[in-house]
Amino acid sequence: MTHETTPLSPAGTLYAGIDGGGTKCRAELYNADGKLLGAGIAGAANIARDSEIAKRSILDAVTAAVSEAQLPPESLGQIRACGGFAGANLPSAANIMRQWQHPFQSFDFSSDLHTALYGAHNGENGAVLVIGTGSCAAALVSGQLQQFGGHGFLLGDKGSGAWLGKQAVIHTLEAIDGIQQHGALAAAVQAHYQCHSATALVDKLNQAHPGVFGELCPLILQLANDGEASARALVAEGSTYLSAIARKALQNSGGKLVLTGGVAGALQRWLDTDIREQLSTSHYGPEWGAIMLYQNGGMPSHGN
Repeated sequence: MTHETTPLSPAGTLYAGIDGGGTKCRAELYNADGKLLGAGIAGAANIARDSEIAKRSILDAVTAAVSEAQLPPESLGQIRACGGFAGANLPSAANIMRQWQHPFQSFDFSSDLHTALYGAHNGENGAVLVIGTGSCAAALVSGQLQQFGGHGFLLGDKGSGAWLGKQAVIHTLEAIDGIQQHGALAAAVQAHYQCHSATALVDKLNQAHPGVFGELCPLILQLANDGEASARALVAEGSTYLSAIARKALQNSGGKLVLTGGVAGALQRWLDTDIREQLSTSHYGPEWGAIMLYQNGGMPSHGN
């Protein structure tokens, strides 16, 4: 695949567009003509949650892309790495990444929301709703990013896969205590984690990262689609919130809305009608969006 674009500069340089989220990191390697040479996938790359894991995932994903392109490992030093990462909107996390002694020719980054939005609308005004391990909405207005939600697992991310999983666990604990009805949702949660008491469930999940809670999302959505009342209530609550932040982004951008994220397809039918009616397809993915944003001088954070 080759993207129709003016040649990237300088000629002869390799470009890696990187999309790093709470569960996985994906890199695409391009030459200066915009031709895709290879792609690679690695683990989580939320730089605010664990910068060391994020760095390792970024390097693993780009290295895999270089390998798929059948280029030697020393090609890393010829790559201008351009990324969008979960947590990059937080100054403390961005500052840590700016100090990274990376192996690339250069390393520039913004938030994963910014690069997804820029690619989705080809740099034009528009809105995006991200529903994955986390959740948020944003508007791109005259090149400026306006974000709604996306406050992280502890303080936000309502409607996301991890949020649904956490709420299902809370429901299960209350069901075990006899406060809620112990129905199919609670039984599915206990079966998934192989925990048959409240103590066992808390012990297993007390230090768990968001992706562990997100494992429950397919089960919750299946139960909700089958009409299980507790699961339907959780999905409906989350979808109402997602529709609200998407509506805000649409109002501010005056453009169309693109859905992205690993849970977006499954939750689309649960969004409000007015939101579904304004959906459009993405021009480009977040990886190419990161390269476009860099080329147009929109990367606010520069590494070494």
